[in-house]
Amino acid sequence: MMRLDTWVEQMSGWYETRKHDQEQTLESLLLNVPDSVWGPEITELQSKAIACWLDGCLRIYQHQHFQQPNKAYQFLQYAYSKLQLVASSPESDIELKDWCMKRLQHLAVLTLEFCNQQTNERWQEASHQMIESHVHFMAAQSWNEARKDDQGHSAVH
Repeated sequence: MMRLDTWVEQMSGWYETRKHDQEQTLESLLLNVPDSVWGPEITELQSKAIACWLDGCLRIYQHQHFQQPNKAYQFLQYAYSKLQLVASSPESDIELKDWCMKRLQHLAVLTLEFCNQQTNERWQEASHQMIESHVHFMAAQSWNEARKDDQGHSAVH
């Protein structure tokens, strides 16, 4: 597995030289992201890495949206599942969880819009499944409910 600093350098290189014919390079980087990107604590380098990773996933989604809808959907689901894993991990830093939860909301909306734009009935079923699973996940995380912070004070997030 690649080291985090090496991965960030390679992503930075992709951003500097990106061309439409370099999507395969981006995909390879996104699918081989180091585990250390996902916390549990968040450093400045990790913050940059996770933001670049999500941006890359969204770029693949946007590029493939009309050409290869299955691939576009897969990258949305890939991003959603990785962020969901981090957000639900008890070891993850609270700021990292919060960042992930906010992006999960965005990804859920993006996925629903995508599915609803498709004409095949299969996509409508995927849309319904997304709504149901997202609602269950958010409820399980109790993210929008008041909870006690580390000091025992009530906090609303």
